[in-house]
Amino acid sequence: MNQKIKRAVWGRLLLVFQLALFCGLLVGSSDAGAQTFIPSFSADQVHTMGKRVTTGKVYYSPDAVRTEGEQKGKKAITIMRLDKKVVWNLMPDQKMYMEIPFMGSADVASIAKDAKIEKEALGSEQVGAYHCDKYRVRATLQGKVYTTLEWDAKELNGLAVKKGDETGAWTIEYQNVHLGPQDPSLFELPAGYQKFSLGGMFKPRS
Repeated sequence: MNQKIKRAVWGRLLLVFQLALFCGLLVGSSDAGAQTFIPSFSADQVHTMGKRVTTGKVYYSPDAVRTEGEQKGKKAITIMRLDKKVVWNLMPDQKMYMEIPFMGSADVASIAKDAKIEKEALGSEQVGAYHCDKYRVRATLQGKVYTTLEWDAKELNGLAVKKGDETGAWTIEYQNVHLGPQDPSLFELPAGYQKFSLGGMFKPRS
């Protein structure tokens, strides 16, 4: 049973990590050398990995991301809190949660400071309801180069509503985007949840 839970947790963490990259939490820049302010927002989310397509909701604020979706017919919620250096993986059916160490705001700022971002304009394309400027984005981070495609919506002041790799192996798209402050309770542990332990699996290495 624990192996199944571990696999599910790693899947959710991978998605949250991609969302962090998507939102600019880990590498935040719109132009080379300039860090971007990403406004708070909520949206429907479509995540494609190969032939697999999953949908859900995402809520974003400067120090937190919440994603909601389903895994094998069960609701799954993940909350990433940079201010607390933690990720909470919630299991609503069991009223339980797992706590996993993560990087904090200062760590993210340090990484973003050292990152080199280059954007190459590729014209304009329609993505759902949004008129977008399309870019090829190259991020050089800790000696490695990451290349993605990005679609920035003109109606949302340049907010990226789609991102993916050049081969089409994965994409993340936001639909029905609503800009504005999010309810702080979305990023807190719900009352009545019990902590579930997986031993030392997620403890930071010394």
